[in-house]
Amino acid sequence: MPARDPLIVEAAVTPRFDIFYALYALTAETSSPLDEWKETARQWLPRDFDRVADRLAPLPIFWPLLADALQTAPGEIRFDEIVEFLKKIPPSNLQRDVLSGIFHDAATVDALVSSRRPLKHVLGDEDLHGAELARHFGLRPYGPEAPAVKAIMYLLNEPDTYRNDLISVLRVFWDSGFRDDWASIEPQLRAEVGQIGKRGRESKPEALLSELDLPVALDDSVREIRPRAGSPIRYSRIDRCYVVPSAFNTRKWWAKYETKDGRLVVYLPPLVRVRITRSFDRQKTKTESRSVRASQIDAESVFRALGDTTRYAIASILARTPTTSAELARSLKVSKPTITHHVQTLRSAGLLSEQSVGGSTKLSLRPDTLAALSTAALSQLFESTGDLSLSTTRKRRSS
Repeated sequence: MPARDPLIVEAAVTPRFDIFYALYALTAETSSPLDEWKETARQWLPRDFDRVADRLAPLPIFWPLLADALQTAPGEIRFDEIVEFLKKIPPSNLQRDVLSGIFHDAATVDALVSSRRPLKHVLGDEDLHGAELARHFGLRPYGPEAPAVKAIMYLLNEPDTYRNDLISVLRVFWDSGFRDDWASIEPQLRAEVGQIGKRGRESKPEALLSELDLPVALDDSVREIRPRAGSPIRYSRIDRCYVVPSAFNTRKWWAKYETKDGRLVVYLPPLVRVRITRSFDRQKTKTESRSVRASQIDAESVFRALGDTTRYAIASILARTPTTSAELARSLKVSKPTITHHVQTLRSAGLLSEQSVGGSTKLSLRPDTLAALSTAALSQLFESTGDLSLSTTRKRRSS
């Protein structure tokens, strides 16, 4: 009798799940080991982040669901590749991939995407497959004004806009701080992958996966993966099985996606305890900079810089998301030389930070300067003892 091929388990390090799991942790109200990270990360998001994000994911559980939009992407994928993949995915595929994570029934998903059945009728069906899961996502009982229903209708009616908003939210989250967090996490996860590889060479796959505390078990005697909930999966159906160490998967989620030929790609993201140093380093730097900057700020320069309406508009944009000078010129419909002049004024007042990204320079508004402005102004207005400079911006007309 010929020997049976073993289950091949590959290890990968990628943010394809962690960026969505992190967004879940950020929006969930329940306590978790990530609460300290959540507290610091929240402070670096733009003020309007929740407004856009809530349209896509009105409940935290929507974030791991949206990771399913990447189900046909390569196993180990970088953030920039995630964005490019989402840009190119056909709208109907995006709809199917996300909806299949709720309804788990191809016929139901096809009926929704093709508009053969309205969402109201599907959710009102007493025999709906996966009715309990629909309730878990806030879709049952059906209500047209329910936030979850409105989010799914947004996906069904405007898939292109929904996709653009998803890309925008992921980019803002990444650029605002998760890029730095991932940079501190990735080496630790790669070290874990090295250990997984070593243990994999020394033991059978089922022994290895049992050590990782996953929500599945491997039974090599019958050649099946056995989830804690749901039907077992035969090895013969599995095309690839990835172990993807995660810093954010506190809920022990896992995923299986069907390929075109009916086989499965399985992703198992075990939680790895890591130190997310970048968020805490940023918070420390932010706190320290406030105490230092107050004595260095020229309050008059800051007030003059922000007293111009165009510069205030620029500051408002840069407070929300890092932006290049060229992008500012397009957004405000002014010439590049004009933008250069205003940017220089804001820079001279200590209001800007700059970062090189992909060959261009992204400008951001410095929150530490504004936070210290009040202290600086109080000191310079009320505690100064030198001669006063009383020049004005308007010359008096001679009589």
